[in-house]
Amino acid sequence: MKAVENGLSLFDLMGRSYSIQQIQRQIERVAETNFTIIVQGETGTGKELIAQMIHDQSPRAHKPFIAVDCGALPDSIVESELFGYVKGAFTGADGRRAGLFDMAKGGTLFLDEIGNISTSVQMKFLRSLQERCIQPLGSDTSIATDVRLIVASNAILEDEVSEGRFRADLFHRLNEFKIYLLPLRERKDDILFLAERFRRETNEELGKEVIGFSASAQTYMTSYDWHGNVRELRNAVRRAVLLSQDIIELKHVQPILGRATKAADVCQSLPVSKLYSGYGLREVVQEATAHLEKALIEHVLEETKGNKSQAAKRLQIGYKTLYRKLQEYGIQG
Repeated sequence: MKAVENGLSLFDLMGRSYSIQQIQRQIERVAETNFTIIVQGETGTGKELIAQMIHDQSPRAHKPFIAVDCGALPDSIVESELFGYVKGAFTGADGRRAGLFDMAKGGTLFLDEIGNISTSVQMKFLRSLQERCIQPLGSDTSIATDVRLIVASNAILEDEVSEGRFRADLFHRLNEFKIYLLPLRERKDDILFLAERFRRETNEELGKEVIGFSASAQTYMTSYDWHGNVRELRNAVRRAVLLSQDIIELKHVQPILGRATKAADVCQSLPVSKLYSGYGLREVVQEATAHLEKALIEHVLEETKGNKSQAAKRLQIGYKTLYRKLQEYGIQG
């Protein structure tokens, strides 16, 4: 969060589109409150940046901002990470350790991919929010807590509630205020702004003087869908700056982005024929998406030699999400 530390505004960091202007107004209204906030948006849209902005504009700005990706925490340690533990709580607990709630005391705790925590931890989490206290693992004593909570999810939590994967009572407790980040493909006005920002940053990092993007490169970038959102754009620009000598041409970005546009090639066959067998577009698209998703997961698992943790990071999904999809598609690690 170096850019935030340097005092840059949301407009400096994310763009000047109408969508970003709306989000800035929402941040200004909610930052001064103690409302619990859900930040909704696809992976790579900048949810942690929004949380950091809210914290920085709040009365808690001088206190800690603690961020954690719940999708990266195995079930076995989520509870101890959140609430801490005392000596003897479990094998290897040789002393007391503060949890994330304790570490963020007086400040803001940002929990990314909140939907990945188990229902048992969700229940204890809800009780902690309601009672404004935590109980470390292995302790009989509750500790009062003063934390502003911001959570994020790339899945729609209402859908997770409907599917029984997320507690309805916890969702309603968290949903005091919601900020929705549009994917980059739906705010194309920000693409070139962000590309220029990443070009300048990469120039500084590499000691280069790449002066900009050619017209053809700009056209190509603004027509691309950026399914990886801002994160994908940043990586593409960084590689293009590395490859370019003076100006970023189409050849510097087209091979990079062209590989992503051909992801469907991983599928050996799509169920197009079902359109002629009484199936509607929605059913065919759902099956095609599942087919592609399964093929991509298998491909990444092969590349990582079956390492599920590395595969989850490369796919930019939580470990538990990957595990669920392995079971759903019958994929052997």
